[in-house]
Amino acid sequence: MKRIIKLSLFLTLIIFFIYSYARFIEPKLIAIKTSKITSQYISKELSNIKIVQFSDTHISDYFTIKDLMKTVKKINKLNPDIVLFTGDLIDNYSESTIDSKKISYVLSLIDATLGKYSVYGNHDYGGGATRIYKEIMNDAGFKLLINDSVYLKEYNLTITGLDDALFGNPDIDNITKFINKEAYNILLCHEPDIIDYIVDYNFDLAISGHSHGEQVKIPFMDDIILPPLAKTYVKGMYELDSDREGKIYVNKGIGTSKIPFRFLAPPEITLFKFSISKDGL
Repeated sequence: MKRIIKLSLFLTLIIFFIYSYARFIEPKLIAIKTSKITSQYISKELSNIKIVQFSDTHISDYFTIKDLMKTVKKINKLNPDIVLFTGDLIDNYSESTIDSKKISYVLSLIDATLGKYSVYGNHDYGGGATRIYKEIMNDAGFKLLINDSVYLKEYNLTITGLDDALFGNPDIDNITKFINKEAYNILLCHEPDIIDYIVDYNFDLAISGHSHGEQVKIPFMDDIILPPLAKTYVKGMYELDSDREGKIYVNKGIGTSKIPFRFLAPPEITLFKFSISKDGL
């Protein structure tokens, strides 16, 4: 009987520890992940700049303006030249009590010398968020790319944004016209698995979010936990089978959705550094 009691107490402590860690500790452990990219299409000028990505903040009662400010400070400490946001700003706009002006103000504090760019995520369409998301990002100094692109001539770099694949209107045929074979081409897409429909178009680097890195890692539960269009590419860097040896990076995001827990999937900000391969330009 004593063994049963001891075992029950031990299991209770383990459950309490896991709960406390997943609810209060890991969601706050924002890591800085550095990804080094090498390609023959990277120019000397591009190799001298830093690009930072953050994603899936899911602003809510569990990820507040105060948390967003801490994230912005972490981003600014990296001294980025370009900042990319890959969608899902507010978790549920229809239920949110947070002032959108406060959100845009905090995001406006992000300092990026060469610009800030963003795309829609699926949560940026839900709950009537479509218009307000655009206003927030515009007020914060982000250029919202909706099946559109920018070309930074000095760095021979294109940044193209695809509209959300679940609730938006992703125009794959339209974005392919922005590919510059003589430049380095980055694609922003919220849902990573959409890349399988674009891989042959030879973007050099796709950057996405959406998966939360599973958010709560439970063995053999991947298909249940992972959202649609994030079941093949889940977290980190993947090599693509393309002529230009393209890659896709899936950011684990910052916030949480559905449940305010993270377990074995800590939030992250990604810093991209570029270098020229031996066959570089």
